[in-house]
Amino acid sequence: MNKHVLFLPLLLAAAPVVAQTNFRPGYVLPLVGDTLRGEVDSRGAQRNARLARFRPAPGAAVTEYSPRQLRGYGLTGDRLYQTETVVLTDSLQRQTLLNVTADTLRRPSFLEVLVQGPASLLYLRDERNNDHYYLKMQGQPVQELVQTTRQVVDAGVTYQRKSDEFRRTLAASMQQCMAVQPVITTVRYDQAGLMRVVRHYNECVGGVSALPASASRKNHIRLGVVAGAESSRMELNYNYLGLPMTINMQGDAQPVVGLTFNIRLTGLNKNISARLEALYEKQRYESGPVIPANITQGREFRIALTSIRLPLLVRYTYPKGNIRPFAQVGYSFSHLSRADNEVREVYRNTTGGYDYAAWRPFIAPRKLEQGVLGGLGLTTAWEDKRNLALEARYERSDGFSESIGVGSRINRLYLLLSYDLTK
Repeated sequence: MNKHVLFLPLLLAAAPVVAQTNFRPGYVLPLVGDTLRGEVDSRGAQRNARLARFRPAPGAAVTEYSPRQLRGYGLTGDRLYQTETVVLTDSLQRQTLLNVTADTLRRPSFLEVLVQGPASLLYLRDERNNDHYYLKMQGQPVQELVQTTRQVVDAGVTYQRKSDEFRRTLAASMQQCMAVQPVITTVRYDQAGLMRVVRHYNECVGGVSALPASASRKNHIRLGVVAGAESSRMELNYNYLGLPMTINMQGDAQPVVGLTFNIRLTGLNKNISARLEALYEKQRYESGPVIPANITQGREFRIALTSIRLPLLVRYTYPKGNIRPFAQVGYSFSHLSRADNEVREVYRNTTGGYDYAAWRPFIAPRKLEQGVLGGLGLTTAWEDKRNLALEARYERSDGFSESIGVGSRINRLYLLLSYDLTK
């Protein structure tokens, strides 16, 4: 693969490094005294469970709080964390290559509140990247909802069996509402299922369920339009009279138009989104006479492509500001509705000019073109308005050639402007 493409998978990995802090309006709840309001640094789930970074105003000194120092903290209109003491795996102890044990200890942690009410559902992602869910009934200590997996051999077939410990914990804790018991027997061990059971119970006992970050957890889909310009270059590789030939053909700048579907994966990470595009493009390439040195004959090519491109991208957007930089990488599929390609023989004549044979088809084209791409750009970031984004994009594809002996790599550069049609 061309060295210019090697940086593409690194764009998303490098982009989060830019966001060293992400202060947003929020508050902390001291062990004694009133709520302190200002800004809270919102980071990943693991970091948020261990540390709260607070400042009373932009530019003010930052105070770091451990779970032992607060009753909890929150982001205004978004996530809420409360301090609870839970048992967590702290580290791994290796006695031998085959004997590894996990050290566990009880320690205060910031647990995210998924549902708050007579029954509350709490969540934590530990330092080993494992997700934990907890049930807290009013006036009772927190209980972890546990599901374990073990291997079972039946009739010589090995399969994974998952336990229902979490269902037994829910059933025993929610005996005040018999109507929720059938729901518990079928609930899956995931965030949506557990939230549904806890909310059902709260309604059953006449309570109210608060969902501190319900809006921020929903994935948002936005439909948009995109338009811009594309410049491309084709690398045509083939053998001619026993000689390996490489021809670089520069295509003219062409317009690009299409539709976009942007999905904000807020349930996973508020700064990451998935994007599907449908782009209509045309390219045209002409080589002129190409004659190897020391011989008198060669070839001339002309190629015309029309395609519907379907790039699938993952985007990371910097989390601060009304205008935010973003980086994205992805993979593209393209249906070549037209892939006309012709070649003709060219001969040097005695006058210093050329004689030409008739044009003829060159090779059978493929219907599906594929490529990798990456881009950098700027976007507006209005939650309740239509947004505008400007992007510079690079793509490298496998071209139109279906023949094993003919390579047709295409490098494309785009300048694209997109606009949301929905909020």
